[in-house]
Amino acid sequence: MKMSLSRSQIIKIEGPAYIQVLEGSLLVLGKRMIPREYTIVPKSKTIVFEALEDSQIELRLGESGKIERLEDATIPIEWKTAVEKILSIEKPVTIIVLGNVDSGKTTFCTFLVNQAFLKGYKTAIIDNDLGQSDVGPPTTVGLGFLERTVASLSEVPLFDAFFAGSTSPNGLIERVILGSRHLLDLALKNNADVIVVNTSGWVSGRGARALKLSLILLLNPRVIVAIQRSGELEHLLKPFQGLDSVNIIRIPTPRVLRVRDREERKFLREASYSRYLVKAKVRVLFMDKIGIMFSFLGSGFPIPQDEIKQYEFLIGMPIVYGESSFDSILFIVKGSITLEHKLQLEETIRKETGKEEVIILPQGFERNLLAGLFSPQGVFLGLGLIREINFYKRTIEIFTPVEDEIGLMIIGHVKISEDGKEIKKLDPWTF
Repeated sequence: MKMSLSRSQIIKIEGPAYIQVLEGSLLVLGKRMIPREYTIVPKSKTIVFEALEDSQIELRLGESGKIERLEDATIPIEWKTAVEKILSIEKPVTIIVLGNVDSGKTTFCTFLVNQAFLKGYKTAIIDNDLGQSDVGPPTTVGLGFLERTVASLSEVPLFDAFFAGSTSPNGLIERVILGSRHLLDLALKNNADVIVVNTSGWVSGRGARALKLSLILLLNPRVIVAIQRSGELEHLLKPFQGLDSVNIIRIPTPRVLRVRDREERKFLREASYSRYLVKAKVRVLFMDKIGIMFSFLGSGFPIPQDEIKQYEFLIGMPIVYGESSFDSILFIVKGSITLEHKLQLEETIRKETGKEEVIILPQGFERNLLAGLFSPQGVFLGLGLIREINFYKRTIEIFTPVEDEIGLMIIGHVKISEDGKEIKKLDPWTF
């Protein structure tokens, strides 16, 4: 439908929706939309638009899409003041943005990078919110450089990424920190003036403290932006209050935000997986020609068949494959196995071999496991789903849109169907 907006009129669009400017212009998070420009608002996301002049738009609302007229300004005055202060700091400048779930982190980051870009600075965004990443696919820390102003961070082209392997940083703290530091170095190497680091909404508990404090220490930002409602981030800010090298800026959460529940967040991830895998096809990789990382599989040497038979007698189950390294031993067995039985067998093998790590898994355990794929030069290429490992041929069938040569596969901790649906999450180092 066509819709007329008077100058300074503000509307909030909840997706799924399509909005195109026909006449006049709109402002969205610092981006000016002019005639023929359009924006797609995904389901479960909300974007606020302000008419800069009398304008006409084409608006298409999908099922559950909504439009609401607002009276408040789109950007809080505290946000504008914070951005002015940040952009006055000597370049290059790194900014880390902290906030609870649905506090407005991504909205603020979008506004900040747009303003930096409009001032002529080479602007980078690092998104390490693994579950709700806009720059890279879910499970990754993504780096992008702005080529134009954007209505959403999902419009920023992906420059490089680090595969952490799960939609939550819990249990993967070191990987989120490692990936963020790697991408920060890459942004600096490419002469970024302003580098904005968006973070996850995990802010309470020991794990969250370890992640956020370590991230700040390693990235050494000039600015920490804390978006909070009532002091919920102070435990993360107080350790840095005595350092002259860090500017702490506290700003409020805007009132127009829409709070998403767990199912909506899952829907957004699954939609992202589905879009990513739409052009995927099956490839065959050779285990002896690629590296396999963050997995016990592939880190050792196959156990000879005569020794396998001895372990079969000890375990009481047929063994498809066995592999041993200095600190671990892994067996793939035929048939199903209960968790209790698995733990009993692993303890038996641990006493027999003295190995620190013992892993026993049923044949087919690897199916639908998400993996990160990298070039022989260590550059992130994309994601893939493991279909099958043939231990006799030592090959891995993987469903992926990646066509380049693969030199490294990082094992993830999420199982995804080929149409993008989340099946289950696994603990790190399960495989």
